[in-house]
Amino acid sequence: MSEKACRKCHLIAKGSICPRCKEHSMSDDFSGIVIIFDPEGSEIAKMMGIKEKGKYALRVR
Repeated sequence: MSEKACRKCHLIAKGSICPRCKEHSMSDDFSGIVIIFDPEGSEIAKMMGIKEKGKYALRVR
């Protein structure tokens, strides 16, 4: 099973349902990956609106 990105929260995960927001809007068409370890201290996490650590896509189509 390949990794997919959620169109709503951009989390990258396996499966057809996002484990974070429980949406059925996973896409295999995404580009760019950012891994957030410290959401409170990360400027990129703040810019993307990410509040939990994890692996995220920069752009999801």
